[in-house]
Amino acid sequence: MIVIAVFLFGAVCAAPTDQESVRISFSQKALDFGEDVAFYMIDIIQKVAVGKLSLPNINTDMFRANNLKFAALNLGKPEISIVPNVGLKWKNGNAHIKVTGGWSAKTGWWWTSGSMTLDANLAVEATAGITASNGKLATAPKGCSVHFHDFNLDLHNAFFSWVVSLFEGLITPEINKAVCGEVNKLLGTTVNGVIASLPHDIPVADIMDVEIEADSNPAFSANAFDISARVKADSQGEDVVFPFSPEPIVSQMDTSLMACLLVSDYTLNTASYVALSAGTIKESVPNALLDASNPIMNTAFFKTSIPEFYTAYPDAAITYSVVNTRYPRAEFDHDNVILDMPVDLSVQVGGVEVASLSVALTVEGNMQHTNNVLSGQVTSASHTTTIKSSKIGDIKVEEIDGVIDDILDNTVVPKINEVITKGVTLPIDQYVVLNKGVLEAHDDFVRVCADATLTDYTLQELKKIAENLLN
Repeated sequence: MIVIAVFLFGAVCAAPTDQESVRISFSQKALDFGEDVAFYMIDIIQKVAVGKLSLPNINTDMFRANNLKFAALNLGKPEISIVPNVGLKWKNGNAHIKVTGGWSAKTGWWWTSGSMTLDANLAVEATAGITASNGKLATAPKGCSVHFHDFNLDLHNAFFSWVVSLFEGLITPEINKAVCGEVNKLLGTTVNGVIASLPHDIPVADIMDVEIEADSNPAFSANAFDISARVKADSQGEDVVFPFSPEPIVSQMDTSLMACLLVSDYTLNTASYVALSAGTIKESVPNALLDASNPIMNTAFFKTSIPEFYTAYPDAAITYSVVNTRYPRAEFDHDNVILDMPVDLSVQVGGVEVASLSVALTVEGNMQHTNNVLSGQVTSASHTTTIKSSKIGDIKVEEIDGVIDDILDNTVVPKINEVITKGVTLPIDQYVVLNKGVLEAHDDFVRVCADATLTDYTLQELKKIAENLLN
């Protein structure tokens, strides 16, 4: 499961920090599922290994063995478990191997030769650690052992049965070395090669990059392990210094499900800061939602509430323009997502600005999880207004609050709702499908826990890895 966990989630880049913005947690249930996936890979490996794996020749004064080939290999289904504070343990308790080859034994001055067949049942156990190195995860073998349940050697020559005990002492270390060599290759070179191939700097159109970097060493407890990462948006070609930092994520793994993904609002806000800085959101009315026939689009609407306005511009068409003065800031809280964004509202007649207002807009939305998509819908919007300037006399805010509601509800609020409704596809979409999902918005982070199944793409990639292991 070390392969699966790292393959699916190893792409975890930005300056290292002790504060994560994304955390992925795996329970023992995920490792149990990983045993089935590992068995899928093992079945492929076994077919490739037979005919490719061999043992070195053995030469002593009294005995020789050569052309030792694996004729059969059955590793069985592994058991995968967590070793607290260390990493993951892989155990094949009842593996079977069959080795064929030639032998020679010296009796007096003469050497006698023949063929042999070895059948052995054995247990293989290996432990691997996962650490953060230069912003990427790296695996390293922590130990491997082979224990023989039984060792049956047939020399096809009854007169040389005395050779069997001698040969057992010579070949078992070589089998141990060959098996553990392949396991360590898998846990070291192969897995780290997969990690190196994963994208850690993902361009998004011509707007920004999403950078992913392992934040700290994974934490291994008795029932789960956590992988922490710093995930942020950045300008293409230059590093951005953000005026905010991620808040600590405080949460426990739900061990009844395979995995949990926790995303801090910091990650969303880095994208908003880069892509939606002041002046990038511009809307105006009249538009398709609020056309020129609406009463608020003519100065006659204000004949009583703002008489100076109507006197200066009788029966004149009005244009309202809205522009953001800061990036939209997101916050997760109590199963909701809250966005606050200050905007300037300009009131114009004949292309001349007659009033300027500062509006603090707050939008709340609910959240839902379907497969690998987080989405939602705006449930409410509120604002507070300050008059910045006026060429049409004193304006009482309470007299125009309804007008501002109409303008916001038909300009920036629908745009926000469009984004929330479309949702965000989690960056694991290519690799797994989440089901039985639990979605919770907590203080400053959102938590998605689910069971998972692998996509056809992942199965094909795992097949390629398995087939290439022995090349």
